[in-house]
Amino acid sequence: MRKLKLAMLAILSCLSLVVCAQAQNTMMEQIKAMSKERDPQQCIAMMNKIISENKLDAVKDAETIDVLKGTVALAFLRKGEYAGFEKYIGEIKNKFNRTSYMDMGANMLTRENMDVKKAEDLARATIDLYLSYKDDPRAKPADMPAGDWERFMNFAQYPYYDTYAAALFANKKYKEALVYQEKAFQGPPEEGLPSSVERYTQLLVKNGRQDKAYKILEDLTKTGKSTAAMNAQLKELYTRKHGSSNGFDEYLSGLQAGVQSAVKAELKNKMLDQAAPTFSLKDLSGKAVSLTDFRGKVVVVDFWATWCMPCIASFPAMQKVVSKHPEVVFLFIATQEKPEGAVARVKNFIEKKQYPFHVLMDEPISGKPNNFRVVADYKVKGIPFKAVIDGEGKLRFTSSGFTSDSELINELEAMIELAKEK
Repeated sequence: MRKLKLAMLAILSCLSLVVCAQAQNTMMEQIKAMSKERDPQQCIAMMNKIISENKLDAVKDAETIDVLKGTVALAFLRKGEYAGFEKYIGEIKNKFNRTSYMDMGANMLTRENMDVKKAEDLARATIDLYLSYKDDPRAKPADMPAGDWERFMNFAQYPYYDTYAAALFANKKYKEALVYQEKAFQGPPEEGLPSSVERYTQLLVKNGRQDKAYKILEDLTKTGKSTAAMNAQLKELYTRKHGSSNGFDEYLSGLQAGVQSAVKAELKNKMLDQAAPTFSLKDLSGKAVSLTDFRGKVVVVDFWATWCMPCIASFPAMQKVVSKHPEVVFLFIATQEKPEGAVARVKNFIEKKQYPFHVLMDEPISGKPNNFRVVADYKVKGIPFKAVIDGEGKLRFTSSGFTSDSELINELEAMIELAKEK
């Protein structure tokens, strides 16, 4: 269920990639550049240029134009210019596209603490609009089977409820937030996204249901799915229950006992046995670093980018693994960065966050500035992506994505141990 939710949320949050899947690569690059523009007027100019240069038709290319309008709307919202946001949101033809961008906007306002009151109003309006067309057959795209549309519509409400719950939480409306947070789960709450579960357990506590929160946090810890924030919540509840935090570390270790051995047993049957693609890249100081320099040692390669939110979210957990394993070589390859100022941008990020990582810069493929050499050699389809290489230069494991600190740590620990054994 968690994988399904992650996939569907990615669809809802990255709508431009969905509705423009048939667009030419050049136009996709134009749209990606537009999505990074923060000035609303510049966004409008870029939108008009895309429509003109690609000869987009108001009917035939309505989905793509919806993406452009939504992107402009979000640029206005980020600036706090709500009239501009309402204007361009209102020009989105497809109601599902409109609710998707409204949800993105409400999520942005809440997540970045820009205007939580506006976020609440916008999230509520998103749900109201969604409910108005959910069962209307006229809203279904002509080329989508009715059964697929029904399943998609039934799922779509959950991200919308989750965003509304987050906004209500930010506005300290804890009772109402709990109602909508529970609506946002399809299946057991423990299978929800980590951020949603963290909020849910906090809401349970704020509504006097500490015992249920405690049980959920215990279960997640036992299965290796807890985050650092969940562990902190569990410690707080443990302290309330026992009068102090004495013995918590032992209690936590007891809950986690057996998780890594179970993960290791599962991964053992999934080990790869192929030569790892070699590479030689420059680090942030300009020194050339080759994979072959570390023959005889286990190497963990982490592909990431400064614009990749899951990559950045995974770094605190990666720092823990790095600190625990001085005998392992960790190489953090920054990839798919915009070429202009890439080294300075990556260096500034690492120094600002004070991560002690050995960072290498991936190289664009000649003639293809948006494609990078090493990430292509490793056949990476999405970042964050990790490759675990044994001392003989064999690629033993690959892993993509990020869900929680505990899952990442347990998985990497098991992979490292298996790579050492081989």
